[in-house]
Amino acid sequence: MAPVIVAKDLYKCYAGFAPVLRGVSIEVEAGELVAIMGPSGCGKSTMLHILGMLHAPDAGTLEILGTDVLRLNREQTAAFRRGNMGFVMQSSNLFEHSTVFENVEFPLIYENVPPQERWERVIRALELVRLSARVHYRSNRLSGGEQQRVAIARAMVNNPRILLADEPTGALDARTSRLIMDNFRALCHSGGVSMVMVTHDPKMAEFCDSIYTLEDGILHCRKRELAALSGVAARSLLALPEPVVRGALVAERFPEPSGQCLMMIAHRLHAAGLLSRIYAIRGSGVLGNPSGYALPLAVRRIGCWHALSALGALARRARASQSLWSLWRLMPHSRWGRGLLARIWAFACGTLLARWGLQERIEFLYASGAGTQATAALVAARLLRLPFAFSVRAQDLALNGADWAVKAREAVFVRCDTEAVVRALRERLPDLAPDKIVLLRDPLTLTPPEEEADAIPVPAGKPGEPVKPLELLAVGTIAPRKGYDLLLRACARLRQAGVEFRLTVVGQGPERPRLRWLAWRLGLRRLGRFAGQVAHENMAETFRSADIFVAPGRRTRKGDMDGLPSALAEAMAFGLAVVVSDLPGLVEAVENGVSGLVVPQNDVAALAGALERLAGDPQERRRLGAAARQRIHALLDEQANEEKLKELFIAAARSAARGRTGDAGAPADPGPASATPRAEAGGRDAGKGSPETNAGA
Repeated sequence: MAPVIVAKDLYKCYAGFAPVLRGVSIEVEAGELVAIMGPSGCGKSTMLHILGMLHAPDAGTLEILGTDVLRLNREQTAAFRRGNMGFVMQSSNLFEHSTVFENVEFPLIYENVPPQERWERVIRALELVRLSARVHYRSNRLSGGEQQRVAIARAMVNNPRILLADEPTGALDARTSRLIMDNFRALCHSGGVSMVMVTHDPKMAEFCDSIYTLEDGILHCRKRELAALSGVAARSLLALPEPVVRGALVAERFPEPSGQCLMMIAHRLHAAGLLSRIYAIRGSGVLGNPSGYALPLAVRRIGCWHALSALGALARRARASQSLWSLWRLMPHSRWGRGLLARIWAFACGTLLARWGLQERIEFLYASGAGTQATAALVAARLLRLPFAFSVRAQDLALNGADWAVKAREAVFVRCDTEAVVRALRERLPDLAPDKIVLLRDPLTLTPPEEEADAIPVPAGKPGEPVKPLELLAVGTIAPRKGYDLLLRACARLRQAGVEFRLTVVGQGPERPRLRWLAWRLGLRRLGRFAGQVAHENMAETFRSADIFVAPGRRTRKGDMDGLPSALAEAMAFGLAVVVSDLPGLVEAVENGVSGLVVPQNDVAALAGALERLAGDPQERRRLGAAARQRIHALLDEQANEEKLKELFIAAARSAARGRTGDAGAPADPGPASATPRAEAGGRDAGKGSPETNAGA
């Protein structure tokens, strides 16, 4: 392979000074990481600027990617540099009051990249430097190392073949500098990017394949050991992975208003090549707030602006599709009222999803819940003759569920997140084939690093001696099923017993004003803190500062209750002692006296007694916390769950593909047969009424 950069006999002299470069020659291969060292003022930066076509040499030749760049005019030079090179300087030079996304997006605007493509490329660039979780942060909130990594992502977002860096680690600490250099090595050796870096630090130079020193205007080679490339072309660095199955996730909202569970599921599906699109049947506010979203996939939302388009699609399809009418008749009848309107809306969403799915060549539809999103996914799957599946959670059990038998019969599988949900679903649908119900637990969304797992702080103390003050923590949507009013009453008993504590409740919800009033009435105004919504990346510190995690959930009169909350799983992963109620989903993770304490639902005295017991015994808290950490990792076998879900997706898509091939000669259903011309002819309507929402815009 020809060298990427070939410079021969470069000379540069500034008027009134001695020559800076005197016959410098260098060749840089694809994937090579080059360091140029030398004393201050020796011309390192001048040489870098010449290689980057920012300055012209007085004499010599310079070929980059086989082009004699010294023959290009000013406009051609700028276009060549913009399309093939990235620059990282000692100062990150970010726009301080702009978000990380806006900073990295900036070069794409000059390249006239369409807005719907910018989000995916920005996230991919941030994933290269492991900063996609900070995409919505303002740059002035980042540390120095994070700002420099954003600058690297900005330099990489245009898929450059060559990266030039001037003292990129000069202002960083040793640990962050090593992280930056590891990122550079990964970019070069796995992506074929060539990099030339100026540095004074010999430790950073040792990360490089080649080391040159510039002395008295002459370049000397000290080391050149080229690494074998992985064969991945540089242009594939920001390319999305080839999908195994072009799956689509259908959610009520995305991202969810609270929690990161659905986001983590989508992230893992995408990483496994099973997810190509996300559809949300409800918008996230007037502006489509993307807070917390960090996947390289734009989200298509059916918000208020698309309601007319969805209803129009339903009206047009209903006239010709026998499949749609047969599905409508299968559903339990609702002659009037809220149930009828909800079903009409679900069918309208489904017809619009069918149009989108046809445009994007979707092969599988997966609904994240058993309500409206499952109905919409079923309608779209019927119209497109695609397989579909849906998930049932503990909260879904409070729904009417009259149409679940139809959905479950049509689905290739039904996913449950706890054994309690599996039992409840089998009781509700006794005629459903047992192998259709699959237990796949949700993954952890936040876990401590391995080096911190054995160093989780536990306040010192002796058995029988209370720790002052005790830090109690509760996390979740503030709703009746969480039982936080019981927790406040138990805390009032702790105060009467002389236990010193502080309670922190993290989350938002409709019950928050009532609970704040209850805390004031119980005299807990100074002892209880309602922290509101806490950013997910800051929850690790919240868990580290707590002593006991409390989940006093209960089953409400309407049947609403928790399954296995992600916050409880995260608390156990951080080694916290936990106190939970005896809900079926909670006792699957917490064994009383072994990995935590279990108390009866709605029993304030038992809850207060359990908290008082742990308050006076720090060693017991440590023992329960260690057992909880082991228990949750054994229960949530994430690798096995991912492999099982991947097998289900692939098997369903292949079976459907074989079915379509076998039915190729059979007469087509009027609904699906008319889908192609309607979707194509309706492309103008789709472009006006349902544009793709860029989640990062």
